[in-house]
Amino acid sequence: MLTFRLCVSAILAGKKPAAIPEAALKEHAVIATMPPPPPKKETAPSERDGVIWSPGYWKFSNNWFVWCAGHWELSRPGQRYTAPHWDCYADGWHFHAGEWREDGVAGKAAKKRTDSSINDGGYDVLGAFR
Repeated sequence: MLTFRLCVSAILAGKKPAAIPEAALKEHAVIATMPPPPPKKETAPSERDGVIWSPGYWKFSNNWFVWCAGHWELSRPGQRYTAPHWDCYADGWHFHAGEWREDGVAGKAAKKRTDSSINDGGYDVLGAFR
């Protein structure tokens, strides 16, 4: 919970949160022996400045698949978002949570943001709601 609070605080302050070590992520790997159901059909909302749509996915909880609806993610300049997904490996189906990765070019949503009130190059906390 502390990690989550620190990440949210860093985002609101305009800083990039520190990457979580891969060893910590692998400790909490979700592996299912059966494949997830096909994704539900969701209508993706129209694009908005400062946010990226993350489609819904099946979460594996207590040996059941539970649908998690799509949601908005605040865009991060210079990073690329990978949506949550399942991959098949020899030992079962592995879940990969949505994550941000460094990208040499800022994301499309971040480039589109041209608000005249942002002249200092800082992070616009309310950009998603304009």
